[in-house]
Amino acid sequence: MKRREKDELKGDKLRELILLVYLNNKYDKEKNKVPWLKEKLGYSTGGLYHALDESGYFERKGDEIKLTEKGIRYLNKQLLPQYTVFYPIGNFLIILGCVFLLQWYLWTYANIPMIFQWHSAVIVIVGGVVLRFFFLRIVYLVMSHRKIKATNPENE
Repeated sequence: MKRREKDELKGDKLRELILLVYLNNKYDKEKNKVPWLKEKLGYSTGGLYHALDESGYFERKGDEIKLTEKGIRYLNKQLLPQYTVFYPIGNFLIILGCVFLLQWYLWTYANIPMIFQWHSAVIVIVGGVVLRFFFLRIVYLVMSHRKIKATNPENE
């Protein structure tokens, strides 16, 4: 019986490190520095260097940290689908808002009865645009502004 290998990671910190490095490279080119990552994810210095060098998901060249092909594959298969699920919802809200605007236009200029006002259509369109185009950026802002305290069992 053949066993199928899967890319599985142990630990939420490594998953968050992969996502944070990807989002840093996409949105903010200057923040992939070891002290900043250590502070945001709660790694010890040795633990972060070990994760970066020994996991096979990252490559370091000086201050630059990038994902390897293995890291990109894991990111696309395991991490990003939970965020990109909001893209179709955003598209739906944009289309629904356009239908609301069309319905308002028909009521205003053709006297066809309407259900929604124009401002509710604008709110739905703006919500759809935010979900579709800015959701990952919002996730990045939340991840980059939070600070996880490093846990040390000796101090407890």
